[in-house]
Amino acid sequence: MKFLVSSDDSASAKIVICDRGTDTSKQDSQQPKSIQNCLIEPKLKYSSRIIHLLNYNYEYLIASRLGGIISIYDFEEIEPSENKDEPVEDPYKHLHDFKIPVEKNDKPVDLIKIEKLDSILVPYSSGRLFLIHATDFNFEPLEIILPDTKPIDAFTINPEFENIFAFGGKENDLKVVELYDYKTNSKIFQQDYKEAFKPKILYQAKNVKNDHLDLRVPIWITNILFFNNGSNEKFKLITSTRYGQVRIYDSTHGRKPLKDYPICQTPILTLTFANEEQSEIIITDTHNLISKYTLDIIDEKAFKTNSATAGDIIKPVPKSLGRYTGGNTGATNAVQILEDIIAFAGLDRYLRVFDVESRELIAKVYVGVEVSSLIILDDEDEAEVEQKRKRDEQEQEDDEMWNQLDKKQKVT
Repeated sequence: MKFLVSSDDSASAKIVICDRGTDTSKQDSQQPKSIQNCLIEPKLKYSSRIIHLLNYNYEYLIASRLGGIISIYDFEEIEPSENKDEPVEDPYKHLHDFKIPVEKNDKPVDLIKIEKLDSILVPYSSGRLFLIHATDFNFEPLEIILPDTKPIDAFTINPEFENIFAFGGKENDLKVVELYDYKTNSKIFQQDYKEAFKPKILYQAKNVKNDHLDLRVPIWITNILFFNNGSNEKFKLITSTRYGQVRIYDSTHGRKPLKDYPICQTPILTLTFANEEQSEIIITDTHNLISKYTLDIIDEKAFKTNSATAGDIIKPVPKSLGRYTGGNTGATNAVQILEDIIAFAGLDRYLRVFDVESRELIAKVYVGVEVSSLIILDDEDEAEVEQKRKRDEQEQEDDEMWNQLDKKQKVT
């Protein structure tokens, strides 16, 4: 298996190669094949820290850095030199840097691929958006102005309609926006492409009713996901909040959340669908929670608090399917699923890999750095890759042998 993890400490990243069964916390366990530094910045600065990593169609690796730099690298790794006296090169060739004019405290919220436009979109916490042509570096980043200029903490794309996005943040409730006309494609860059982006709000959520003390419930969205099978006019979404809530919205049922579940009492950092049916979610928080829940089964009495004025308050919560336990402590900032494995990393400097369904820990690697983002580059073990290569070679040899026999039969 192969992973790329960002390093908050060194403003670079690390390539981790390991097989199933690796556990660096035990001396007698299997150890990783290699851990190598990459995406290195010549001058180490706080503003060079990588916040997000993106695999752009296995052509480019893209990194958003804290100070407004978007770095583009060739995905294909450089072969190491056979001369051991030569300095070790960065395995990824640095192709280009885009400089985005941002304020000092403005941070990138996400790094979003828009295949239809051959582009990436970089939203910032101030609410400013920048569109970058990912395959042609001659175009300068284009700033897109949102109709709502409040700060944002979450910004996501609708995978089925790449012109539709959703965003929200602190005291900035969920909104769905159309950034450009659906018919627009990458050819727009050959024209006056600034005129193509005129965002308009399609849906704006409304806060839940006041709490049991008749106090307004605060808003602070941390993650947003679109459910599939929507349209460019009707939407179903799920959000998480800084206050430990998970909410489900359906635009056909009004502006308020269809469901409002208090999952935990700590800030939720990541929200991920756990299966293709989107009936299960995985949540991490700022402490040590890494857990899976089903949206199909609701435990009506799972969340219980006591109020001096209202007595016991009982609320329904999605049924927990269990935790991913691997000794994790502190915030888990980075999560990615590929096929049947899921990887986590964060504050405690460990990369942990689990089987998504069984929640079995299959690899645990100390990377030595705080991690803000990760990419699963390959989910197969080296032994599996080697076996596959040998099978392919054997099949090719068999095909050649049968072809030769066929030719001989035709001649005779």
